[in-house]
Amino acid sequence: MAKQILQSIQKWRYLGYDRDTLQRYGAEMDRANLRTTQRMCLLALALTALLFVFYGPSLLSSDRLETAAAFALFLVIVYLLIGRMLSNQILYPFTQVKTLVFLISAVMYLCGIYSGTQLSGGELGVLSVWMFLLVQVSFDIPPLQNLFTVISFAGLFLLLDRQMKTPERWQQDIIFTSVSVLVGLFISYHQSHLALDNIIAKNNLQKTNYALYHTATTDELTGLMNRRMLFDRYETILSDCVATKRSIACVILDIDDYKQFNDSYGHPEGDALLRRIGGLLCTYSLETSIDIGRIGGEEFLAVWQEENVSRCEAVAEELRRAIEQMAIPHIGSMDYDRVTMSVGLCLLPPEKAQCAYLYADKALYRAKEAGKNCSCYFDEKTGEYRTLCKSPSDCAHGKATETSLPKE
Repeated sequence: MAKQILQSIQKWRYLGYDRDTLQRYGAEMDRANLRTTQRMCLLALALTALLFVFYGPSLLSSDRLETAAAFALFLVIVYLLIGRMLSNQILYPFTQVKTLVFLISAVMYLCGIYSGTQLSGGELGVLSVWMFLLVQVSFDIPPLQNLFTVISFAGLFLLLDRQMKTPERWQQDIIFTSVSVLVGLFISYHQSHLALDNIIAKNNLQKTNYALYHTATTDELTGLMNRRMLFDRYETILSDCVATKRSIACVILDIDDYKQFNDSYGHPEGDALLRRIGGLLCTYSLETSIDIGRIGGEEFLAVWQEENVSRCEAVAEELRRAIEQMAIPHIGSMDYDRVTMSVGLCLLPPEKAQCAYLYADKALYRAKEAGKNCSCYFDEKTGEYRTLCKSPSDCAHGKATETSLPKE
């Protein structure tokens, strides 16, 4: 029995969840409380402005003007501070946010207590009674913190109230205050619970949407961009090249004798090979900010804005040599004893950028014809195809020999 009671208290304390869940999503609730505080500041400023409109002459001729001006200045400062906190211009710990919300609540409670004791003229403290309900439903405060806060200020109000009112009025204040506090606690709990439910549901929806987006745009086997996503990026880069008048670099990579690799080692090993190469290309993409993806089978595409031919050639050779230096055995290869890649590349100015993929693809076939395990560059100025690495021995030593191939 005692254990069940304790579990019920714990469940109430953490809004029907556990402590870790409440802490994980507490920051979102704190942000909601900050936005509520901003709105309350605007409302208070509007009410202060109305007081000046209707009671301006009397305020100007009394000492209340300084109090009203100080209060308005305080509201403006709080509003601007919260605005900066919400925009992350100031990175406050959210423990300080909780403190700020508590201070705002305390100010509201004290204003209500002052109204119900000093300004009520011995009558029922209507504003103070309503304040105990209003503050609770205005913020999403954890139940235990809300309970201690409202009980403390309600006790302070009734203690001061007893000294200034008749026993009959004091008893009425006790009844109405108790009702206000209890109703506020009930509404506040369910309101905070609903707010937490909504925050969790929103986060789960975001995770689901991200998972769907990742599935729709990522190649499952390699972790690279899939064909659809990569060609969307390709079109975007084409548009950017035309807009900024920059050239586009396009590099197509194809695993040599991939069918023979599958025939020799089996399709599971072929998939494992794609995963290893995909991991290498993914790392290279992250390090260089070059968009790289798998466009089908054993073929990959890299595309980016570039002005330097040497840089374009260097990227192609870096990737080709990196694959060769992985030294993955390939007994089915007709030319080499390891897995290699052929690369086709081109660098085109913005007015010819639409043809980049076409010429890179043709350059890839020229690389295959030149003996595989080499890079072939299409020179748009001369219309020639140049191999950058002709022999395995040159490749192993990082040399780049240029051999012109016939024009089309």
